[in-house]
Amino acid sequence: MEKNERAKAAGGLWTRDFLLIWQGAAESQIGSVLYSVGIGVWVYDQTNSAGLMGLMTAISYLGALVLQPLGGVLADRYSKRAMIAGSDAVCGAVMLGLGVLAWQGRMQVWQVLGVAAVSAVCSSVLNPAVNSLLPRVVADSALMQASALLNGSLNALRMIGNAAGGFFVALFGVPALILFNGLTFLFSAATECFIRAGGRPDPAGDTARPAGGLLRDLGEGAAYLRRMPGLLRIVLAGAAVNLTCGGFSGIVYVWCLEKGMTVPQYGLFLGAESGAMLAGMLLMGLCPPPPRRRWAVLVATVAVQSVFYIGAMAAQGFWLCTGLYAVNALCNAVSNSFMYPAVTASCEPACLGRVLALFNALCAGGVAVSMLCYGPLADRFGAGAVCLGGAVATVIPYLVFALDRDMRRLLEQ
Repeated sequence: MEKNERAKAAGGLWTRDFLLIWQGAAESQIGSVLYSVGIGVWVYDQTNSAGLMGLMTAISYLGALVLQPLGGVLADRYSKRAMIAGSDAVCGAVMLGLGVLAWQGRMQVWQVLGVAAVSAVCSSVLNPAVNSLLPRVVADSALMQASALLNGSLNALRMIGNAAGGFFVALFGVPALILFNGLTFLFSAATECFIRAGGRPDPAGDTARPAGGLLRDLGEGAAYLRRMPGLLRIVLAGAAVNLTCGGFSGIVYVWCLEKGMTVPQYGLFLGAESGAMLAGMLLMGLCPPPPRRRWAVLVATVAVQSVFYIGAMAAQGFWLCTGLYAVNALCNAVSNSFMYPAVTASCEPACLGRVLALFNALCAGGVAVSMLCYGPLADRFGAGAVCLGGAVATVIPYLVFALDRDMRRLLEQ
């Protein structure tokens, strides 16, 4: 047994490498959340265009669609630790450059879009590396808890950052938030260099192949996914859900303004969403349902989520919209918590990075297309009407997703 495998078996959940991954993600998350709130307000104030806001947010998802499958291949072949630390370092340097321009009053919209593109590339390298490294640093029995704790803590920080973001924009200004974001990325990169696992590729990986075989590896990952029809249907249903409702996050600021909210209330709305998602993640991390009940929990959660999501989109006023949407967000966190453990358990380790990357890429592609549609439609028909229509349309893929027989088999195995 290798040293990393011995540490994994002995450490259970609280291994040294898991803690380093966790804190690195947490440090960069708080800066990213504050940045996203501030830059969204800045772009809309500069352009008064929901379509441009949707484009800015969609860039990151388009990058995931195009590049994350390749990032999954790289994660299976090369050092995951170097990919994680390097992507955070590049993102931090670019953010600091944008912050300097903003501080000097020279920041322009095209520069913001360019930074969004670089960040998309970095995320496409980072996420597959983290997803495929996690099963190597915690015990198999603790994988669901590790995933729930990691995502739950990120949602906690997202809650804090979103809730405070509107106030911080008014208090410190957008340039200071951009500079802070860059510093958090650089600090994360420095600490992630001390991760022990993932310094070399997986022994079962295809490291002997030349660099020209990357596309072949990617094709083999897609072929592996096609050989598992139940898993493929889950991936396609997840992409369809993101296609119908993913555009909401790109124009949420415009939607909040239409509902009569102020900028601080916009931040509080996002904070309530993140807090509800945190509660759902903690619930699943502390009290995970036994395998025989997971499918029933998923079906009930999806049903409640659909009703409250439609209600939130149809409601008016800060308190009612926020309350309804928070219930939807909690249910969304619960239903999502079943996905990665089910996919991970059904994949061979040598293909895991590629399969997870394809999964994320298709879901991100659905979000990107949705955002590109939501923005122009909101400029024409209003954000409220477009988001309500998307919420109603989301019911169909949700039902396909939850009622699939292979989904039930994967959850109960």
